Amino acid sequence: MASQKFDNGSAVMGRWPGSSLYYEVLIVVFDPVTQLYTVRYKDGTELDIKENDIRTLGAFRTKKRSSASPSRRRSRSRSRSPARTKSPGRTPKKNQQSSPVPVDRDSRKGGFLKVHLTPLRLEDYSIEKSNGEAEVIGETDLLGEYLRTNVEKDYLREPLRSNVKREDYFRESLHSNVEREDYVESLHSNVERQEKVVEELVRSERVLRYKRKKDDYIEKESNNIEVVKAKPVEEPRLEFGGAIGTFLMTLSLLPLLSYLLYHCTQRNVSLLSFYPQWSLAELWNPTVLGYFTLWVLLNVVFYLIPIGKIAYGVPLPNGKRLKYRLHGLHCLLLVSVVVAALLYYQIDLIYIYEHLHQFAAAATLFSVVVSVYAFARSYRVPKEDLSEAGKYGNFLYGFFMGRELNPCIRNFDLKYFTAIQPTFIGWALLNFIMLLAEMNVQKLDKPSISMILVNVFQLLYVLHALWNQEGILTSLDIAYDGFGFMLAFGGFVWVPFTYSLQALYLVNHHVDVCYSTVAAITALNILGYFLFRRANNQKFAFRQNPDDPKLSHLKTIPTSAGSKLIVSGLWGWVRHPNYLGDIIMAWAWCLPCGFTSVLPYFYGFFLTALLIHRVIRVEQQCKIKYGPDWQKYCQHVPYRLVPYIY
Repeated sequence: MASQKFDNGSAVMGRWPGSSLYYEVLIVVFDPVTQLYTVRYKDGTELDIKENDIRTLGAFRTKKRSSASPSRRRSRSRSRSPARTKSPGRTPKKNQQSSPVPVDRDSRKGGFLKVHLTPLRLEDYSIEKSNGEAEVIGETDLLGEYLRTNVEKDYLREPLRSNVKREDYFRESLHSNVEREDYVESLHSNVERQEKVVEELVRSERVLRYKRKKDDYIEKESNNIEVVKAKPVEEPRLEFGGAIGTFLMTLSLLPLLSYLLYHCTQRNVSLLSFYPQWSLAELWNPTVLGYFTLWVLLNVVFYLIPIGKIAYGVPLPNGKRLKYRLHGLHCLLLVSVVVAALLYYQIDLIYIYEHLHQFAAAATLFSVVVSVYAFARSYRVPKEDLSEAGKYGNFLYGFFMGRELNPCIRNFDLKYFTAIQPTFIGWALLNFIMLLAEMNVQKLDKPSISMILVNVFQLLYVLHALWNQEGILTSLDIAYDGFGFMLAFGGFVWVPFTYSLQALYLVNHHVDVCYSTVAAITALNILGYFLFRRANNQKFAFRQNPDDPKLSHLKTIPTSAGSKLIVSGLWGWVRHPNYLGDIIMAWAWCLPCGFTSVLPYFYGFFLTALLIHRVIRVEQQCKIKYGPDWQKYCQHVPYRLVPYIY
């Protein structure tokens, strides 16, 4: 590829395309792909020309003229003999170039000067239509009328001669260099005058056309009977019933959790029994609050340890991509070491089970404080850092859903920490404490098979989530939801205390299961785990590199968003196979608790309803992102969760 010969911003002489005329131009930019220079003429016109059509200014330097009168110049030129020799001591002068007018340098080989002028054609002057096509000015236009009325004028007729006639004319009329230069200068001035006239006519024609179109539009609109109303700006779609629904959820979540914890710890308690009458003094325990605060601080310290690899989240609405450290599995191992040390020094961890209600109340208080802090600081951040709920403007809805998308205290991401540390690690820790409590309450030497199944299944789920922590960065909670009471209460309270209800129920309710039942429950959990892991891993790998040869067997459809959608395999079977696997695992975790009570099955009902609602939210986001392409995808994959059912 040839290099750039003329620098950007330099003044050179450029040939007008289709003619032999050179003008002084300014080089704007050079395109190394097309090898063309974009130059700007003095009248503002910008064209792309080749390097062969460009000369330096030195090639067109003007010959210095004597100050003597024209008659004296002619006499000197006549008196000088061609055979006359100069003095040997006199240095011969270099031949000076002619005036920097648009001339053809290649025509100076003979005794005359060739000037090639391209005849003016009506087709060369066109006006661009609105659809991109060229519209030639017709006979009724101003330019055509001008050319017809002035075609007989000498200054227009002479430049429009053919090349042969012009050469003969110059051969007969141009005798001396001075006369040729004067003639070319006058001819060039005529051409420039002519071009200016044409430009003015074209500009006038455009103005007239615009006025005519504007008048036609006004007349058409005035005759139009129907009044077109502007579409109202669509308000953001509200989740969970809007402000009223989120307010009721905020008030009802803690009483519902207390009801579940109370009934799971009691034996032979009817679901219709009266709600427990707990006083504030019974729920408030400063010691428990101190222990819980210490637990949170321990996780914060582990979170700030610079271990684990760095990953980036999805692009935010403001174009940024946040940086996350993937060290949840390391933090789980560190917590396990701390728990092992407490057991070694015979610290009674069953204390947490005995004060479970107080720990739930302390966690709730902590989540409220964090939510208030996040809500208050959201009014000091730029608008581009707000979530959809923050842009809505409702106080209650913004407090529950979260106004700020990613509240960070320096390098401490509050939402990311809450979604990983107290959620998954606290869930696994409570399950292990329930295992110890079962052995203590029921006087067992080893945990029951049902308790082992629940702990193993749920620990496998936690390990999978922390091992594939990068996949959480694309989840709805991290990528799109703001951080408010919903995520704070869910991370500190709801997930660890309600997802461990099966283990809590088994502490006071012994359930015997046979080996065939164990095998069936295990097979069901493996099926759900296979769907969950296979679908999530495939989705994450496809997002990272859609052209991966390992994914070449997948069929996809392109979208206007630039990405592709999978329409084969698990993702061609149903639209959300990962959610289907999650639901199957949830019910497999409940089955070891038997069928004597519906309480341990609360998690199965809750997760099924939650994921169905999440399916609706995710597909709403996809409709906005992919537009009509999402409808095409739904035609390829008609079922959301369960084939032929939903």
